[in-house]
Amino acid sequence: MILLDGKTLSQKILIDLKEKIRLAGKKINLDIILVGNDPSSLKYVSLKQQKASEVGIDGLLHQFPSDVSQDEVITLIKKLNSDITVTGFFIQLPLPNNFLKNFVLNSINPLKDADGLVFSSGIVPAVVRGIIQLLDEYKLSFVDKKVVVINDSQLIGLPLKKIFENRHSQIILCNEFTQNLGEITKNADLLISATGVKDLINSSMVKPNSVVVDVSNGDINFDSVSPIVSYITPTFGGVGPMTVAALLQNTYDLAVL
Repeated sequence: MILLDGKTLSQKILIDLKEKIRLAGKKINLDIILVGNDPSSLKYVSLKQQKASEVGIDGLLHQFPSDVSQDEVITLIKKLNSDITVTGFFIQLPLPNNFLKNFVLNSINPLKDADGLVFSSGIVPAVVRGIIQLLDEYKLSFVDKKVVVINDSQLIGLPLKKIFENRHSQIILCNEFTQNLGEITKNADLLISATGVKDLINSSMVKPNSVVVDVSNGDINFDSVSPIVSYITPTFGGVGPMTVAALLQNTYDLAVL
């Protein structure tokens, strides 16, 4: 079994990105919108700010209380859309349950969509870009192979489906309504799980010598699954660091492309 080491690869990417930003000689700013004070979100935002600063990207954090109105957030989005000093920005998810998430996300100017969450922007979502870069680093090809993604959202599942179809894979998207999930996953040459359901996948649901990617830091029961697969992400240090690196790559691309 080989670990898909996103921590080490992300560090390489950020070193290269820092040099690219230096050579570009442009002022790059990435702003962040955060609603509420969820500890996980605060930690993740802090990490993103730290990594951005390390490569030479500045920016502001705009934090709202959890009871902020959707209209107030939209007003800020419109302001950032028109602010020429802001290269890109993103909204740290999740948003409050009473928000219309897709409406809010699609209010972002596609030319400033650093996280790739605007359906029409053409920017690859950071998490998806991170996953693909990690698989490519290990030269893993899935041409004519079965790929199963447990997520059918516009932010993860659908972009992955498009990429793997273009790479001539046989891909299936699953969700919470999928019946006989284990029968589907145990035939997958590549299994990507992004549900947030802890220990959703165990050894009985995985094909021997397959490749397994845990996007949500705990979907995969690592101790159960790792002995029988060929490649697997660690529960922490896999997709997470790659997502941060890809976010900053997207920000650089918005500034120079």
